[in-house]
Amino acid sequence: MQTYDEILKRMTEKYTELSGVVPDESSDIGIRLRVLAGEVYSNLVNTEWLRRQMFVSTAEGEYLDMHAEERGITRRDATVSRGEVTFSVNEPATRNINIPKGTVVADVTSLLRFETTADAVLSAGALSVSVTAQSLDKGRKYNVIKNRICLMVTPPAGIDAVINSEAFSGGCNKESDESLRARVENSIRFPQNGANCAYYEAKAQSIKGVSSAAAVPRARGVGTVDVYIAAEGSVASNEALRSVQELLSAEREVNVDVLVKKASPATVDFYLEIDVNEGYAYSDVRRRVIDNVTDYISGQGVGSEVLMCDISECVYHTEGVKSLSFVPQVNSDFVADKSLFPVAGIINVTRRV
Repeated sequence: MQTYDEILKRMTEKYTELSGVVPDESSDIGIRLRVLAGEVYSNLVNTEWLRRQMFVSTAEGEYLDMHAEERGITRRDATVSRGEVTFSVNEPATRNINIPKGTVVADVTSLLRFETTADAVLSAGALSVSVTAQSLDKGRKYNVIKNRICLMVTPPAGIDAVINSEAFSGGCNKESDESLRARVENSIRFPQNGANCAYYEAKAQSIKGVSSAAAVPRARGVGTVDVYIAAEGSVASNEALRSVQELLSAEREVNVDVLVKKASPATVDFYLEIDVNEGYAYSDVRRRVIDNVTDYISGQGVGSEVLMCDISECVYHTEGVKSLSFVPQVNSDFVADKSLFPVAGIINVTRRV
């Protein structure tokens, strides 16, 4: 596409050729040419933007949503994280202690907040009671590990402590353009025919709280299909598991036994050495590298592979990175089977000496 300066130059040269006069920039003609060149350039920019929205590979935002809707696909909304917290007292309770629905607790490290979703009672003589809870906001960052929720923001009278003995899961960010684009492109490359793996995987991913799925045909013999599901970087919730099972049981092929299972996380570790560009603080670049690699790994789905070449590309696209190398003999490609999904483990980043 031509730049504004190229358009103005071409218009000025044409005017000079036809009139024999070189227009002065401050003249009426010179001003008119600049205004007109600006409008032509603006139209070219808008036309180029519209051209990009015509194709799945380059469309963005609501225009990518339109392409997806033509394939029967909708962008996944962000979801809350769910789990269970346990309230306790130091000595056996002498009376019933009410813990009202909406009691707010928080992660001790990040101060992310959660609220109970049901009323609970710590009975007289008991030391603890567990109750379901969910995050106050949506997103993957609310999938906290166990034993991290131990702050009471609105402490019930008489309660001494709170803890989550198991990790919270099911929290997903709103689906990105890259993820939605990949699903739309896969629906084109691998058309659903009601019998292939793509059919079951697409159906599973249409359920809220499921970011990836992998179907295994003949998993338990002829006429069986196992479908493994996961949330974004975490284990799928029980609610998502039930919803997918109900959907696939209703829409399966005749005489096919479909069983939906939760995919298990598989930890992926990487050890890197980096050098930073002049003018960048190593600590800032290191933090961005760790965040980017963690997000990349956690964004991979069930049965996905994490290759060293992909990690290299991810790091090289981090602002401030000049060069990188993998620590010898401690890194390798990760290739999961369809019952696993990768999650970031140890992402060790040191400065290259």
